[in-house]
Amino acid sequence: MRTHNFLLLCLLMLLCACSKSIADDEFTTNLNKWNSKQMNNYDFTMGIDCYCPSERVGPHLVGVKNNVLTTINNLPYDEAKQGKIMTINELFEYIKTSDAKKPFKKEVLYDSTNGYPKYVYYDFVENISDEEVGYYIINLQKK
Repeated sequence: MRTHNFLLLCLLMLLCACSKSIADDEFTTNLNKWNSKQMNNYDFTMGIDCYCPSERVGPHLVGVKNNVLTTINNLPYDEAKQGKIMTINELFEYIKTSDAKKPFKKEVLYDSTNGYPKYVYYDFVENISDEEVGYYIINLQKK
């Protein structure tokens, strides 16, 4: 019986290690793919799924120049007025820091061609409502 429990424990530990490794590999693979495209100037549409005011939700037309967010909906970006909107590089950083928090639920889908996150969703705490947040990216176009 002890041998059986030991083997079961070893298998469980191996499976847990593999699932983290697969997620890490997927993140790294897609980050490298994104970086290889050398997109420093681009536009995309971002929607935000959150418990927040409707003007925050979007969708927002986002303009990025030299990896700096410059416009939202064709107006100069002002974080104080428009809230925090992320560039693709900042979205990768958000994924990295959010993963470190060990969220209750996570879903990240990457664009197969360019590697950028096209859908990101985190629910950080199981029994708390309204703290989950999601982002979707569509219509990415290099300038």
